[in-house]
Amino acid sequence: MIFGLLFTAIGAIGIVLPVLPTTPFVLLAGFLFSFSSKKLGTWLERNKTFGPYLRHWKDGSGIPKAVKIRVLVMLWIGLVVTFFLVAEVKLILMLCVIGSLVTVHIVTIKPKQLEQTKNAC
Repeated sequence: MIFGLLFTAIGAIGIVLPVLPTTPFVLLAGFLFSFSSKKLGTWLERNKTFGPYLRHWKDGSGIPKAVKIRVLVMLWIGLVVTFFLVAEVKLILMLCVIGSLVTVHIVTIKPKQLEQTKNAC
């Protein structure tokens, strides 16, 4: 339960900081709450801010294209700014790897409408 609360807090910080993604932390918090606290899990799912992340994940509706574009632009702008603020090559390489993995993950999440259209053809 403590880790669920921690990841919820990190997800909340990720809403404000473009370098820190929100969705993975909220999903992880929801997963942890499913084992530790049904009450907190229900609160997270009904929460105005975090609920949509969990609903999109659970119902498989994915991430709308406009949201993907906005998230990826914010992510990479934040990373590039960070690259200029830190001069350590190892840290820049680590951030590039993390940013690339997050990008691949976000791009590969298919919206439900695209899957329905593909199945109709």
